[in-house]
Amino acid sequence: MKIKKLLFFTFYFVFLVFFIACSVKTTPIYAVIKTPKIKIADEGFIKESFGYKKIIIYKVGLKPFSVTIKNSFICFSGKCQNKKDVIKSLNKKYPQDFFDKILNQKPLKFLGKIKKINDGFIQKKDGYLYKVTKDEVLFKDKRANILILIKYLQDKK
Repeated sequence: MKIKKLLFFTFYFVFLVFFIACSVKTTPIYAVIKTPKIKIADEGFIKESFGYKKIIIYKVGLKPFSVTIKNSFICFSGKCQNKKDVIKSLNKKYPQDFFDKILNQKPLKFLGKIKKINDGFIQKKDGYLYKVTKDEVLFKDKRANILILIKYLQDKK
């Protein structure tokens, strides 16, 4: 009898771990990504699962544009590159976890002081602006001409 219970709970535990690990969270967004090489703005989704985050932007009349961020790679519409190289090509001051911090709405250490606001925070320094609220993330780098804006179209859970 104990063996049956043990097998049942083991099977249940394995099933639960597999189900949770394979789940994908999808959040609708409006996104603007503007860099010297990429200029796109429209509605889409952020898909999150174990080991990656993916932004998909659906531009009317065009093939969907996607950015997949993994541990050591960033893929733009399926073409993958070393994460460190991509980030350094944008700005040498950006840390390797730059995109991860933005998508996770975490402060950027290289911007220093954090000013608290009602539902988030702001960081400003030498031509950089980074603002995070519950409804949006905004990053501007005036010198490198980079803008990243993510507006969440529904409450995040």
